[in-house]
Amino acid sequence: MKTFTARPRAIAVVAFVTAAVTAPATGGATTYTLVAWGVLCLLAAAIAVHDLATMLIPDRYTLGILFVGFAEWLYASGEPEGLVIHACGALLLGGALWLFDLFYERLRGQTGLGMGDIKLLGASAFLVGIPGTGVQIMLAAASALIFIALRAIRRRRPLRAVAKVPFGTFLAPALVIVWAWLPSAW
Repeated sequence: MKTFTARPRAIAVVAFVTAAVTAPATGGATTYTLVAWGVLCLLAAAIAVHDLATMLIPDRYTLGILFVGFAEWLYASGEPEGLVIHACGALLLGGALWLFDLFYERLRGQTGLGMGDIKLLGASAFLVGIPGTGVQIMLAAASALIFIALRAIRRRRPLRAVAKVPFGTFLAPALVIVWAWLPSAW
């Protein structure tokens, strides 16, 4: 396993950019919402920086997102039905993505998504629901494609279909955007 210590400055920059993009959506928000937003921005930044450097997403960051989702459920209503719905959505999406990845690996001989990405998307489904996670995946995929194209241009190399992409680097900030801007998605 690769050892990596995230640079605080890099995390701060990514957190600031994520916060700047989502700040207008927090106008008139409660104190709880602002705290949750700040925690999500920091978690997203930590995931983005760590995944970019190591192609790994530490479980502690994913658990932090689950904790924010649980706290949101407690704050919103605390009704057991809501918790069951969120948990079932997270398990359903995570399980489906895991099965898809197994199928893809047998078909192509390599994984498509890493387990960190799958766990992050499961935690995302707990926080923003399956529809919100769909929007998150679209935003992340578009950002990743732009990243790959710009990287190929900068390196003066052609695009390759087998390029590895630190997808969590794009999934995490996209989660904050969906959470802040599309509350109707969940």
